[in-house]
Amino acid sequence: MSKLHLSIQLRRFIVTGLSAALIDSTVYALMLYLGMDFSPAKACGFIAALSVAYNGHRRWTFSTHGSRKRIAGFAGLYITTFLINNLTNSLMLDILGKEQKIDIAGAFIVATGLTALVNFTMMKFFIFRSRKANPDISQ
Repeated sequence: MSKLHLSIQLRRFIVTGLSAALIDSTVYALMLYLGMDFSPAKACGFIAALSVAYNGHRRWTFSTHGSRKRIAGFAGLYITTFLINNLTNSLMLDILGKEQKIDIAGAFIVATGLTALVNFTMMKFFIFRSRKANPDISQ
């Protein structure tokens, strides 16, 4: 299988990421509506988006095969980015406030954007990188 061009991967990452973010934000909003506190509600949304993110990125964005190592790497990345996401969301809520819907949305957007940047970088270069033979640099 040929290696996908970076621009194609970025477009696919965005589409898959937007799908996962839609699930994340919908669950987050629903949990807030039901009276859950901000951090647990954010955690529920983030976790709900995991399956879409893993399968979409593995199969479509980076076109790689699954393996236990990839699943473990993805899980480790998502535990890390879950912490980044939740802490960033909490920090932004402290800065912007929690009273206005625009402040809550702004905190969500900043947290999600930072998480997306970290995720793409780590998935592209570590989790779903192409496994190819070492090139002969002597030529």
